[in-house]
Amino acid sequence: MTVTSIHRIADSIDWSSDTLPRNLLLTHHHSEAMQNACERGFWMPLALTAEQTRDLSFLVAVSPGSEAISAIAEITSLEPWREGDGIERWLPFLGELVPLRRPVPLGDRDLLAGWLPRSREQLQLLSLGALLQARSLSDLLCGSAACCPLPPAAAALDGCADLAA
Repeated sequence: MTVTSIHRIADSIDWSSDTLPRNLLLTHHHSEAMQNACERGFWMPLALTAEQTRDLSFLVAVSPGSEAISAIAEITSLEPWREGDGIERWLPFLGELVPLRRPVPLGDRDLLAGWLPRSREQLQLLSLGALLQARSLSDLLCGSAACCPLPPAAAALDGCADLAA
């Protein structure tokens, strides 16, 4: 994919908050994981409920040492996935890696401690519109990381979606 085609994709998205998909799936992985996943067409199975999958349109993986979110991966579909442990997971199929017009800094690491995923099994859901309008990711938290603690690995999310909505 050329740089021109990536910019064409980013320019074709209407970034206004009224028309944006509701949720962005935030997870943790190494810095090249999203690019690699977009090239192969899928992410890894994730512990989500069917209800949580309905409004997911993009995924972002924050790597250790990240300072900002600069691109998001388009989720084209999600399919149920069951492994030997019996837990139903969802496999996100990915389209293009879409660069953000303005990278969103992570912000205050103290506020993000305990909220920001630290392993690939940990997830957070947040409003894409709110993220794109925020000065930093930490601005979306209401005062402290304790307001929406990160669930244990592979546990269901409980109300962290649309923090700023």
